[in-house]
Amino acid sequence: MDDEIFIARYVADKLDAKDLVQFADNKLKQGIFSECLLNILDEEPKFWGSVSVLFEKAVNELGYKIPSLEEAIWILIKYHITLISQGCISPTKQFREMLNDIDRFDLYKGSKEDIGDNIGISKMYSLYHEQSHSIVKANQGIYMESLKWIKIYCSDQ
Repeated sequence: MDDEIFIARYVADKLDAKDLVQFADNKLKQGIFSECLLNILDEEPKFWGSVSVLFEKAVNELGYKIPSLEEAIWILIKYHITLISQGCISPTKQFREMLNDIDRFDLYKGSKEDIGDNIGISKMYSLYHEQSHSIVKANQGIYMESLKWIKIYCSDQ
C-alpha cells in the first residue's frame, strides 16, 4: 500500500497500533532510517496513544503531510475509484471497501439531491445498494460510473 493511502487510512481511523508498528518496521527494512521509526519499534507497551504520536512525527520526518479528514477522504475515494476504473477487480467489492474506508465521512452533508452527490458517487452508491437485483448490472454500472468520475475529478489522469 502506498504511503499516501496508508496515511489517509490512519486519518480516517482505519488502522490500529499494530499497523503503525508494521509500517515503521517495513520502512526500516527498506533502508529508510528515521529516529521516530525506531522509537515506534522500541515503544513499550505499543498502545495507540503513544505509537500514533510517534507515527505522526515519523510521517513529518519522512516529508509527508498529515491530511485533514476531508483531504484523507478524497485521497481514499480517488484510490478506490481508480482501482475500479482499471477494470481488474470487482467494482461492488471495491466500492464496499471504499465505503468502509470513508465511513467517518458524512455522505449526507452537502448533498443536494442524492446521497453522495457532494463527492460525485451518488450513482455508484445507488447501484451498489441495488445490487440484489443484479450483481452483473451493479458491477457494470459502477465500473462505467467510475470512468465518468475519473474524467470529472482527476484532471491529472
